[in-house]
Amino acid sequence: MGVPPIPTRQPTKPTPEAVTLEVTLNAPTMALLRGMSAQILEIKELMIKMSGTTDTIANELTNLTTDVTNETSVEASAITLINGIPALIAAAVAAAQGAGATPAQLAAFATLGQQITASSANLAAAVTANTPAAPAAGTTTGA
Repeated sequence: MGVPPIPTRQPTKPTPEAVTLEVTLNAPTMALLRGMSAQILEIKELMIKMSGTTDTIANELTNLTTDVTNETSVEASAITLINGIPALIAAAVAAAQGAGATPAQLAAFATLGQQITASSANLAAAVTANTPAAPAAGTTTGA
């Protein structure tokens, strides 16, 4: 089997839709174009890396948002529970009084309810004191 002949280019008649242009570039211009080509490839590689970094940051932000939502839900549940305990104690004391318990018998429960109410207030104050203030409107945080 022989080598197929190399196709030759037949001259074409220029039309308004097709123009043949031959350009000869000198060595400095070719070197400049090669350098630009290399820079374009570097930019492309950096963009690919940045794309991966952006995806990673987006995933981390999603995870952090989920964690904050879960933490907020847990804190809200704990606050509801802690704030609800004194009401449960008061209801139990009222039921016990209705069943004939004396105030002396129920004094320990009343004291416990007051202590829990005070502790709830202290907990709420501590959470408030240790929660960073929200940034003012129109400001940004970070680097």
